[in-house]
Amino acid sequence: MLLSRQSIVLTLLLFTVAGCSTAGSSGTTAITSVDTSTSDDSAHLAEVVEPDDGPPTRQACTSKLGSALTSAHGRLDGFLVAIVPPTYKGCNADTDHLHLQVQNHGAVYDIAVNVGGGSGVLYEARDLPAVGTAWSEGWHPNAQLDYPAMLAQHFGDFAPLDKTKLVAALQVELKDANHISIFATGYGHDGAHLVHRNGYGYDGAILVRPLSGTPRYLLFCFPDQVF
Repeated sequence: MLLSRQSIVLTLLLFTVAGCSTAGSSGTTAITSVDTSTSDDSAHLAEVVEPDDGPPTRQACTSKLGSALTSAHGRLDGFLVAIVPPTYKGCNADTDHLHLQVQNHGAVYDIAVNVGGGSGVLYEARDLPAVGTAWSEGWHPNAQLDYPAMLAQHFGDFAPLDKTKLVAALQVELKDANHISIFATGYGHDGAHLVHRNGYGYDGAILVRPLSGTPRYLLFCFPDQVF
């Protein structure tokens, strides 16, 4: 008995549906397996781990200072061991500077940071990409820093702070600092100053967490230094 054309078409459709259903069942398992193994792309990314700055070491300030600095502008890499406020008596303290004592190869050096004076001080603290060579304990003369050219920081980014508020802000930023880098100009063999905007690659700054790829920059300028 001959099948009608309609019966033949119906039969072919049934075989097609059955075949697709069977293939889809096994194919779905394979696709699900692939999706599961690649659904979390973050699992394939290396975790970024910042270097450990280590616990801070603090000691009584001293007047017995080292002798390895020069009169050049440079960068001092060392360990912050004492913070001498403007109100202190001794240890090079004075009314217009916060003095930091930085240990470098066993000797201690004095860093004078402007926090007061007739015209006042403008201040900025920001995490920025590291510039120059990696932290290496010692004095690195001729290391350059320029706020606008190397850090893209300009006068409008800074805010004026009176001496009391600036000292308080710096003490908070430096409270847990261990490794430290300071761009400054040597005033003698035992210390440095001009930790502020000077121009021509001679800018001063304090870098907290200098082992990091984005250290914390503490920057300073004066009201008449538009850049």
